[in-house]
Amino acid sequence: MVFYLMKEEMLEIGNSDGFPVGLGRRSEIHGKPALFPKVIHVLVFYETGELLQKRSMNKDVAPGKGDTSVGGHFSLAESPIIAAQRETE
Repeated sequence: MVFYLMKEEMLEIGNSDGFPVGLGRRSEIHGKPALFPKVIHVLVFYETGELLQKRSMNKDVAPGKGDTSVGGHFSLAESPIIAAQRETE
């Protein structure tokens, strides 16, 4: 039997103003509303101003509403532009 040890992702935690205040394991941060992992969201619009990405009409929260086209966690000490480019790839 072979076991693989995966290194858990460390995420930068920000305060409510977006300033970094520490680090935490992904499993420790997710599901804890008092902790703010730094995330990036990219919204893509049509020329008409309408959002490209829309939520399914079957969703229980905000069905049919505009949504993030690309999103993810910042890497440590990463700028917003680099995070958006990396997540878009």
